[in-house]
Amino acid sequence: MDTQPHRGSPKSLWDVLAVGALGSALLATGLVYDKLPDPIATHFDLHGNPNGWMSRPWGAWFVPALALGLWALVRLLPAILPRTEKKRLASSAVVPLVASLVAVFMAMVHIVILRVALVPGASVNRPVFLAIGALYVGLGLVMPRVKRNGLVGVRTPWTLGSDENWARTHRVAGYTMVMTGFLAGAAGAFAYALSFVP
Repeated sequence: MDTQPHRGSPKSLWDVLAVGALGSALLATGLVYDKLPDPIATHFDLHGNPNGWMSRPWGAWFVPALALGLWALVRLLPAILPRTEKKRLASSAVVPLVASLVAVFMAMVHIVILRVALVPGASVNRPVFLAIGALYVGLGLVMPRVKRNGLVGVRTPWTLGSDENWARTHRVAGYTMVMTGFLAGAAGAFAYALSFVP
């Protein structure tokens, strides 16, 4: 049976989204690279104050390169799984979807880093909270649809012991992640609203 993703399939569409997001982050970096300061703030405390820096080459390219590597790793790892688990994952677009969500999230975080580098005083926490919220909601909606495997999901001896344990755990995990995502998104939206209050 042919298990390769066909053109227009959900798998290939998620891959296109991931590559598009990462390509956009790389393009944006190339366009503004000469305007970036040296060093670049790449880490921030809970109040949005920078507390970690990288040299301009590392700060400009590290996150997109890391995101591309993680996306490729998640997409390729199913190839080393046992045949039964590989078949479970091949029947759905879960792995490409999870890889795409992570890639898009990291691309968004990188764009925020570029914006803060170019616009001193620009908010970090508000857009990052919104991005985290979107990531958690997306992952939470995926969790109940993930079939038992050794790559994606809550992998403990108990959950891997039976399909029933796996399904129950991932329903709870999915609800929890969605609620956490909405809370994080609400925090970011609330912070945005406060920024317009004189």
